[in-house]
Amino acid sequence: SLDLLLAALNGDPVSADGEFFRFREVRTVPSAPLRPVVACTSDQSVRLAAERGLPMLLGMHVDDAQKAATVASYGTGQGHIAAAVGHVADSTRQAVAELRAEMPRWLEPGLAGYVPIDGKPRPPRDVQKYVDFLAGIHPVGSADHCVETITRTAEVTGIGHLILMVEGMGEHARTLENVRRLGAEVLPRLA
Repeated sequence: SLDLLLAALNGDPVSADGEFFRFREVRTVPSAPLRPVVACTSDQSVRLAAERGLPMLLGMHVDDAQKAATVASYGTGQGHIAAAVGHVADSTRQAVAELRAEMPRWLEPGLAGYVPIDGKPRPPRDVQKYVDFLAGIHPVGSADHCVETITRTAEVTGIGHLILMVEGMGEHARTLENVRRLGAEVLPRLA
């Protein structure tokens, strides 16, 4: 399926006569300006991305050392992206406390509903410990702390593109305030 998608996105003619899809040869127009990014959570998905020269998206559930190891196992290639939690407050203590108070409310039901694709049962996760872990490895804190964390992640992993999950407070107005602060207090210092 990925190879069919890549061919279509490249503007090559594609057709299918398989178990799930059957269609005559067609050309996708206009061709897509962007290439897929593979969400990599296993050795197999890293290998799949590397074999096709596709960039990886590395999840927020792994720390910088794990991201760096994944990038190294990929081999040569650029354009990888890392997901992270991003939350700015007046102090790091305040930012962590805010997420500890609010994230479990919406994160716990989401984690409980996760079904692995392989059908294996997922061991239960202590949501509060997971929030603490996320707050400890991501740009969650004062503006200075966020700048330091993002800079360190880029240096350790070689990944220069971070996408931030900014909705940790689970409330629209607080999310907008967080985005405003990230844009005003953190991002200008990362150029």
